[in-house]
Amino acid sequence: ITTSKMIQNLEENHENGFDNGKLSFLPKSSTTCSLHPVVLFEILDHFTRRNADQNRVVGALLGNVSSDGTVSLKNSFPMPHDECEVPDFENFFETMSQLHRKVNAREHLVGWYVTAKADEAGKDEIGEDVVGLQAFFESKVGEKHPCVLLRVDANIQNAEHIGISTYTSVPLVLKNLEKNIGRCFNKVPCSVRTYEAERIGVDFVAQNTIGQGGGEELGSDLEKLESSIQKLVLMMDSTLEHVDAVVEGKVPADSRIGRALAESVASVPTLSPADMEGTFSKGLQDMLMVQYLGSIAQAQLCFWQKLQSMQ
Repeated sequence: ITTSKMIQNLEENHENGFDNGKLSFLPKSSTTCSLHPVVLFEILDHFTRRNADQNRVVGALLGNVSSDGTVSLKNSFPMPHDECEVPDFENFFETMSQLHRKVNAREHLVGWYVTAKADEAGKDEIGEDVVGLQAFFESKVGEKHPCVLLRVDANIQNAEHIGISTYTSVPLVLKNLEKNIGRCFNKVPCSVRTYEAERIGVDFVAQNTIGQGGGEELGSDLEKLESSIQKLVLMMDSTLEHVDAVVEGKVPADSRIGRALAESVASVPTLSPADMEGTFSKGLQDMLMVQYLGSIAQAQLCFWQKLQSMQ
């Protein structure tokens, strides 16, 4: 049993669980999820490389759980769902889990992912065919924390964004028979979290792979540096306009914005114009030297390949 109209009404009226003497389920989970972009890219890559007769792809999610109940989804690996039987499916899972534990013992199984089928594009709901897989991964996760189901709508040919939903499940129990008759899926909050160094790359990929924007080639290091400086200048101009408007009384003051600006100004080292210019010049020269050495190494590699082909 999946989320039906009856169960949805019960959940809306019984946030702390439900028990009418015959049918009962546990309260809603307080779990929240943070999704790393690498996981999203791995799922889309798995979906892109699927067989022509596959409607969806399935895989395991790896990560960790913080003390406040936040589940961090940091890694994943694909599972051959439609091509193998249940014993082979479990053997494949155990083999991949052992390999990942050898690489990074801090990441353990926290859930699994599934992509939406073609006829489910744009729909944010769970089908009955995922209940068996949810039970399998729940048995592997254990009872320490809920098993998270990540549903990704990978049919993005005509979409402006990727549909992402996360769910946990609770058992539906017949009290008279003390029998578990199914599961009730509850949607939990999920946010995409990136490290500061990855944010630029993530934004670039997101803006140039979805929709009808075509594509955009990465520029040279100098072009990217120029673009970053131009964006920095625009942000500083916008900040100065806001500060002037607050001083003149045109815009009400916001203490949060003020603290953020104070922290940003305090993080900038105090340098004279001459020192700043010297530091910038040295950094630019170092970057050009690395680029030059890279070009030399590439030329030598091409020359070596030509020599090998002539022998």
